[in-house]
Amino acid sequence: MNIEPTFMKPENRFREMINLDFVFQPCVFLPSEDNEFPKGEFINPEKAKALLGNYKIDVVFYSKDFKIVDTAKDLGRYGAVVKITAQDGIEYIRYRTLFRCEETKPILVDDPLEGTILFPKYLGLDYSIWKNQSQTINTFITAAIERDKNRSHEFAILLSGLSEIDSDCQSLSQLDSAITRDRRWWLKLKQKINGSESRVSEIPVSTRTENSISFPLLIEGTENTAGMESGVIQKLDKILNTWLEESSEPFNVCVARKGILFFNQGYGKRNGEPVTPDTKHLVYSITKAISGTLFMIFVEKGLVKLDDPVSNILPHFSDKKIETPVTFRHLFTHTADMDEHFTDTWNDLEQIYGEAYPYLNIGREHRYNGTSIGIALKALEYITGMTLPDLYQKYLFGPLGCQSIESIDGSALTWSNAYDLAIIGQMLCNRGTYNKYLFFSEEKFGQMLPQKLNSILGPNTDITWGIGLTEFKEGGLDKKTIGHGSASSCTLRVDLKNELVISMTRARAGENFENNHEKFISAITSSIIN
Repeated sequence: MNIEPTFMKPENRFREMINLDFVFQPCVFLPSEDNEFPKGEFINPEKAKALLGNYKIDVVFYSKDFKIVDTAKDLGRYGAVVKITAQDGIEYIRYRTLFRCEETKPILVDDPLEGTILFPKYLGLDYSIWKNQSQTINTFITAAIERDKNRSHEFAILLSGLSEIDSDCQSLSQLDSAITRDRRWWLKLKQKINGSESRVSEIPVSTRTENSISFPLLIEGTENTAGMESGVIQKLDKILNTWLEESSEPFNVCVARKGILFFNQGYGKRNGEPVTPDTKHLVYSITKAISGTLFMIFVEKGLVKLDDPVSNILPHFSDKKIETPVTFRHLFTHTADMDEHFTDTWNDLEQIYGEAYPYLNIGREHRYNGTSIGIALKALEYITGMTLPDLYQKYLFGPLGCQSIESIDGSALTWSNAYDLAIIGQMLCNRGTYNKYLFFSEEKFGQMLPQKLNSILGPNTDITWGIGLTEFKEGGLDKKTIGHGSASSCTLRVDLKNELVISMTRARAGENFENNHEKFISAITSSIIN
């Protein structure tokens, strides 16, 4: 007697499907006699079968110039659009980048890797050990790369991006990185597949305000010009040097009031080099404040509203039979029943969560994550035809005059010094303006501010959240202080009442962070001359 295999219902399997890895083995492949593409399958096919039953896999391959191909005749990038059909007929789509190598011989040889690899301190080994054991480390990394070529799509993305870079290019920003290049390629293909190319039109950069009106521009000045007590610079310097001695964790700091930057210094050394005001650090979740700021620029332009259903823009989200349609406000306030960080660079993120959408409990609880913000920003990509890193640069960082800051996602992956964070903070302190640029009106800025989520979570909630912004009340800051926290304990505080902007970037908290951070903030607020 034949017994039909059992498998999960769609409403029970959707969360496991989000992270069920589908790979091509190898993702970086050598030419074959018939130029065939490698086969794709789930890393754990038995689990896939338990979830989906007897599933079927169909793949459409695209060449680097977006043409459907049956064979891999040419060197370089390919894209695979994978359709997985479950036994119950439900379809799941996944996007994967592949790379075809040129040579028929093994990709890697025993030549030593050049340069210095810096390993994190938390591994607990002295730098001299890494240096003296370079050959052992080289062998390990070479083997790791060889393993990666078999089923790491990140390696295929890296090689695809590198193959498209000019050979005489000396250094690259995140705008030209392999990840951003891959994102651009997939955005163009997605627009082609979804028929959304025609909806994209040129969107002008922030309009200028009247010539007679000028808003505070972050400029260097004295503590007295900034309305601070004499001696505050020396007081802060003493506190920060003591902090450095206690934690041995370097950082840089900016403090400004009324647009006057009266403190901009670096402390300590990292990898033997002094940390200066120009040193960049990964600022992690302060990225959410930056992405909220970017989003409000497009709200100001009338291209999207906070309470618009996401389905208005992303074709993967259908509101048919949905009790509570997911809005952009849900996505930015972490009330869209989504999880995880570092998913923003998934080219199929909106596709995956569009499949899960019918089973999500929208507006039921607040659960902090980065994925939902990533989906909101995918909508901006569909509106503009530009990737998120390009949007940051064209509509925010460029007009502000930021020089160091780079960002490749909407929730965690931003590199900056304290100064460029302070510029963004000053624009927020100006309530959406900077110099003569109007990024968004004071009305739209008000929509961005943290507020109790009564309208979403009900009248009894105590949760307060904004569009990329949260409230801070430490160290004598006014209750209207806004900013965002950071996994690396970087700081962005904007005290709207006192026109105060405080920023700090660092790699990690270090010892006694909370106590020293409180002293630092208190020294600033207690020195304000009303």
